[in-house]
Amino acid sequence: MNKLSLLLILILLFPSCTEEPEKNRLLEATINGQLYTFNGIARKYNDYTSGQKTGIEYKVFNNEFNSLSIEARDDTFTKTTFAFPEFTATWKRDLGGGRSVTYSAVSGQFRILGTDHGNLRGDFSFKVKNTADPLDSLMITDGYFDIFLEESDRMF
Repeated sequence: MNKLSLLLILILLFPSCTEEPEKNRLLEATINGQLYTFNGIARKYNDYTSGQKTGIEYKVFNNEFNSLSIEARDDTFTKTTFAFPEFTATWKRDLGGGRSVTYSAVSGQFRILGTDHGNLRGDFSFKVKNTADPLDSLMITDGYFDIFLEESDRMF
């Protein structure tokens, strides 16, 4: 009887052990006065050359019709604030019908506030210009992210 009770308890506990908790995916920003909220992805790559750690690359982005992408590289292993041009950022705005406009950062900053329970948190603001028409620019302000951080190593 005890073995049967133990087996029943294990069967009941098994589903709760296999369910993965929901991961943070918050990426939001005000773009020319309009608030956008995305399901974000954050990645950190630890780069190694000949067995020596040579740098860290951070990527924060989303994979939606209107997409925002920010990348920064740190070879000092101490940076948390990246002033332009120490980062790249792209805003791709969907126009519908298979058309889009791509904007690239020309000023601003990207800042990592820290990690908490596996999440990368930070903020950003920058000015972006249309890559096809430099007279067309937008302001991206009040940017914030709190996203589960995926980490991996890259060997060169």
